[in-house]
Amino acid sequence: MSRWLAGCIVTILMAAGAAMADPAGVAKSHSDAFAAAFNACDVPAMLALYEDNAIVIWPGQGEVASGKTEIERMMKQQCAGAPKPELKLVSSDARALGKDYIVNVGMWDDTIPVPGGKPMTARVRTTEVLHRSNGKWRYVVDHASIGLPPPPPSKP
Repeated sequence: MSRWLAGCIVTILMAAGAAMADPAGVAKSHSDAFAAAFNACDVPAMLALYEDNAIVIWPGQGEVASGKTEIERMMKQQCAGAPKPELKLVSSDARALGKDYIVNVGMWDDTIPVPGGKPMTARVRTTEVLHRSNGKWRYVVDHASIGLPPPPPSKP
């Protein structure tokens, strides 16, 4: 009987580990899908990466949305403007928060074409919470910010 119980416990622990899989791989895959959809301005593909009740805070003034209707509106506004920015994932640090939750801290380069000049790139910092439901990972929280430039050197 105890051998059977031990076998059950090992099976449960293995299943729990397999269910979580690789937080870094999940977050990277999700980020890559977001970057591809964002860069193509594919709003339906971007929106599919979010839970119905997700919260989004992006760096621009007023770029705060709660729920898919508001998020969709914000995404469409982002895609309607010119010039179109291009996002590229620079780094990602993901950690499991439990069986079905991952927190990811990412660094992105957001490049905007500038008329008559070199493209301008800003480093965007993200903190994201992903949740797995119905077998799919989706953003529950997507918070992005751009740091302030360093202060000018002080004069002696």
